[in-house]
Amino acid sequence: LLLVPPLGGLGPPLCPREPFYFLIAIMKMLGNKNDGTLYTPDDLSVCPAETLGCFRLELSVIGFEEGPLVGTAVFRLQRLLDALGSRLWVTGQGPCPPCEGHPQRPVPLFLAKLLELLQGACARHLASA
Repeated sequence: LLLVPPLGGLGPPLCPREPFYFLIAIMKMLGNKNDGTLYTPDDLSVCPAETLGCFRLELSVIGFEEGPLVGTAVFRLQRLLDALGSRLWVTGQGPCPPCEGHPQRPVPLFLAKLLELLQGACARHLASA
């Protein structure tokens, strides 16, 4: 029994709150003022790890265009997505389209789709835990 860690020592939860906090903060900072478009995957179930990577790359555009305040939040969210993605998804589930192969959607829709992807992944992993 001494070799078994206590239940509280199992590590961080699979779906930490921080990515959601930063994503919502970015959504609030941008509001509807950003009229740009970003490559946005429609089918979140196909190639989920690669899809997350596309979202991560496109977030850089927001960080670059919106200035340091939003850029800092984007950078933090990208780091959290890196850590989360390595725990939630496996790569290489068939032929995956390139990021530029996805349709361009308005930034608010892009952010809403990223939120949907995170919520769906966390719900699936919580249900299987």
